[in-house]
Amino acid sequence: MAELDLYEHDLERLAEYERCAEDDLAMVDGLDTWHPTAYEQHYLPGVRLAGIRDKSRVTLQNVADLHIHTHYSDGDQLERVLECAAAARLDAIAITDHDVIGGALEARRLVHERRLPFAVIPGVEVSSRDGHIGALFVTSVIEPDMSAADTVAAIHAAGGLAIAHHPFAPPLIEKLLRVKLGCRELVHTVDFDAIECTNAVPGYGRKYNIEAYEQLARRKVRIGMTGSSDAHSATMIGKGTTYFAGNEGLCSAKSALEYGFIHGAEGYWRFSEKLRYRWMLMKAVWRNLRQGGGRSSVN
Repeated sequence: MAELDLYEHDLERLAEYERCAEDDLAMVDGLDTWHPTAYEQHYLPGVRLAGIRDKSRVTLQNVADLHIHTHYSDGDQLERVLECAAAARLDAIAITDHDVIGGALEARRLVHERRLPFAVIPGVEVSSRDGHIGALFVTSVIEPDMSAADTVAAIHAAGGLAIAHHPFAPPLIEKLLRVKLGCRELVHTVDFDAIECTNAVPGYGRKYNIEAYEQLARRKVRIGMTGSSDAHSATMIGKGTTYFAGNEGLCSAKSALEYGFIHGAEGYWRFSEKLRYRWMLMKAVWRNLRQGGGRSSVN
């Protein structure tokens, strides 16, 4: 079979997954725990493998941004988020709004409705008493204001995975924003599934990513290191990314996170993007000072 014929044959084989995308989502939507759709598990990786003769000899390298906000909390418009995720050519994104999950569920629905070329991991950024914790692969909100240990236990009980977001966020920023952002040394004692070692911040802020990486290197057990943009502006999507291998889409992502076979990386910043980020940070500080603090922040 010629290469072009093989490619067309593979796409024909995948067409049923594409056609039934919305119906498949309807079957798992509303369940107590996350389940993949055939579109997420088979169609999206299948398209990337189309035309390859011996697919059993190929393992896909996938890239995801696992920490993104939308207008459902304090981020950009959801439509803009989806547009920028597609432009960044990501294989998956996680929508993790502050203590709400509506944006993540709507993003997942729109991806299936429009047959977009990436998958959405439903998630929440939970405001625990000890710092922000990402709950991935969950279908409902996790109660805020609990301890980090209780928050992680609740995430696991919901079938999700717990990520320590920006664990060593600058204490000065926490003070100015009047919100506890990082769990700090609790990464050694709480049962996190992964640690965010790359929270995309330009310039001086990288030292706190380095501290997270060095703290993680001291652990004697394997745990994943994620990279994320923490985008509150959609233009920042893809500035931090997580790499994972596998040919089953979000199922591969979930397994890689569980077993620590992931790695984070940070993208490049233009000078104009650095200025925009700092302007957003100043606005967030000013907003929180006027409101007397709260859960919303630039992180």
